[in-house]
Amino acid sequence: MNCFIIVLGKIGIDLYVKCKKNKIFKNIIIFNRNKNSEGAKFCKKNRFSYFNTGIAGLVKKIKKSETNVIFDATSASASVININKLKSYLKDIFYINLTPSKVGDYVTPYYSLPRFTRKFNLITCGGQSSVPLILEINKKINNKIVYVELVSSIASLSAGKATRENIDEYIINTQMAISRLTKIKNNKVIINLNPSNPPVNMMNSIFFEINNKLSAIDYTKIIKTVKLINQRMKIYIPGYNAKLFKTEKNNIFRITVRVIGQGDYLPKYAGNLDIITSSATHLAKLIYEKKNYN
Repeated sequence: MNCFIIVLGKIGIDLYVKCKKNKIFKNIIIFNRNKNSEGAKFCKKNRFSYFNTGIAGLVKKIKKSETNVIFDATSASASVININKLKSYLKDIFYINLTPSKVGDYVTPYYSLPRFTRKFNLITCGGQSSVPLILEINKKINNKIVYVELVSSIASLSAGKATRENIDEYIINTQMAISRLTKIKNNKVIINLNPSNPPVNMMNSIFFEINNKLSAIDYTKIIKTVKLINQRMKIYIPGYNAKLFKTEKNNIFRITVRVIGQGDYLPKYAGNLDIITSSATHLAKLIYEKKNYN
């Protein structure tokens, strides 16, 4: 299987390193259009397979290859342009969108692959870390959740140019994915960039409101569910850790998710970015296994 990564930045380079570690790819090539960028210099220095020919260069490689996975780690607006240029090749490629645009079908690799799609949308780091918790907990307590609020807090230093430009898209895409995947349409998403130094680790706080008082049995079910989700998430996001907190109100509880990155290229405090690159490589592994072992 061949892997192509569009753009060159923090996420793109970290993704390249993770794909190398994954060992399922025959070729891994990274594309951008600025040969003088810091990322391009890093790739050349470390002898990565890198081209500054952008989408045009990528398309030429597609024609010469067999099974392909394309990771789009550009921006929300650029991903729309990119998919339009790539749509005629979707019979032969899998497109994985790491940007907070609406391109592709929402998916979290916590679950098995959806059928009949070649365009995957990884939502956002907030979506990846929260959707399994919301969905599984709601099942266990018999669909009692009536409102969910997700507050993401990340280190300012982990928010690059594209992240800052895509704040609105982050909020909209995360809310839409929560509504669609968990069926809880009454939800809200907030993101904070924390300028503290030293940088803080990424943290998501998820507030749940239910339609009546939480029972002791409900709490037991939630604790067991959180434990199971931690175990399964750590398979592909090793630094993932969710913890339940009670509140003063007996119909509201909070789950805090902290993610410490693996430090492949990105700093360990950038857990928000590590969530996306880890999810992307694990999704590619699921695609590989489905094509080769099913």
